[in-house]
Amino acid sequence: MMNMNNCNHEGQSSWWEYDGRGIPLCLVCQRCQSAKLAVFRPKIREFYNELDVDEPIEPEEYYT
Repeated sequence: MMNMNNCNHEGQSSWWEYDGRGIPLCLVCQRCQSAKLAVFRPKIREFYNELDVDEPIEPEEYYT
């Protein structure tokens, strides 16, 4: 299994990839970017809200 928090490709610059809400998904480099991002639904990279997922994103007390 690929470790999403590591990029062990020596000599490669790495960076964090984020979802559409700015949450870090995984650390990638040019070599492993496609493989690591393939495990996520493509829609997650765009902005999303509660209508797009099956559970609340914000805690319920946020709305009260």
